[in-house]
Amino acid sequence: MEKCSHPLKKISKIISSEDGFFCQNCGLILYQGKNNKYINTIKPNEIQSKTEIDPIDLFENAYKNTPFISIKKDSIYPTKRTRAIKLLEKFNNIYHFSDEIFFLALTYMDYIFKYIYEKNKTIKKKTEELYILNCLIISEKFYDKDVTIIPEYSLYIKHSIYDVDAADIKENEIDCLKILKYKLDHHSLYDILKAFKYNGFILEKEIDNHSIGYQIKFAYNYAEKLFRDIVFSYITIFYPPHIIAFVIIVLTRKKFFDSKYTKRVKKIYGIRQNDYKDCYEEIKRLLNLIEKGLKVSDCNNPIRESDIDQDSSTNKDSKDKENEEQKKDKITENDEKKG
Repeated sequence: MEKCSHPLKKISKIISSEDGFFCQNCGLILYQGKNNKYINTIKPNEIQSKTEIDPIDLFENAYKNTPFISIKKDSIYPTKRTRAIKLLEKFNNIYHFSDEIFFLALTYMDYIFKYIYEKNKTIKKKTEELYILNCLIISEKFYDKDVTIIPEYSLYIKHSIYDVDAADIKENEIDCLKILKYKLDHHSLYDILKAFKYNGFILEKEIDNHSIGYQIKFAYNYAEKLFRDIVFSYITIFYPPHIIAFVIIVLTRKKFFDSKYTKRVKKIYGIRQNDYKDCYEEIKRLLNLIEKGLKVSDCNNPIRESDIDQDSSTNKDSKDKENEEQKKDKITENDEKKG
């Protein structure tokens, strides 16, 4: 696999980090090791990206500050969400929009229905469909950066079981924009996970040079798979998206790479274990249930007391292992300081 050489004139300091740098040529984060030598991160060649933006500054000011949906656990919306997601997928299949557009639309949809159901409003199925459709249309307009684009409403009208026309769709779109307070630059969970992947979360020294391309692509695909497994679950409306994305990276690293370097990744993003501990445990439990045959998209809240009881011994073992890894990290960090 072709790798960036990280030319010195293209390397910039990460302002908030003691030993962090980034390459403007490919967008990767670099770590300064002993004797001022860089510990290089690496990613698939097809997602190389030139940038002059400090990736951690962007993370702190944009992704980390992205407000999450924060649905109340007694809200009615989680019981309605499965149907809403299926409708969103149906409309996306009609229009063939990209993943970026779809997952931003899902973010809009969560915000809008949170607002509606927390106001104890009741809406007809026809109105619900229009909200979902317009989340997709608004997302498409935002990504295309051209508000003059008029989607083919006829495509939706053709597939709708309700008596609607273009005027109904436009009127509902205005209502959506009002609920969103005309703030459309939200970052979806998919956007934030991509940022982690573009910045690089694998160190070159962890990779076997004889199978470098295979290993990196396999890890990146695994992170994508974890995202797909949980993206429609209750987790995404109860935890901040940057924490969920970071847990996906941590789980990927735990599966494929040396745990001692995970500490560097945590440190560069300023994320402590306590920040993501609960989310990590919930995702691990959810993935365990998925392995047992649970379909997340057909469940409102798959975490039940019986599941928690069944998994208590597993969780204890997991926590013991996590504590052991933390001790190893501390020993490694002390050794690095001595060196």
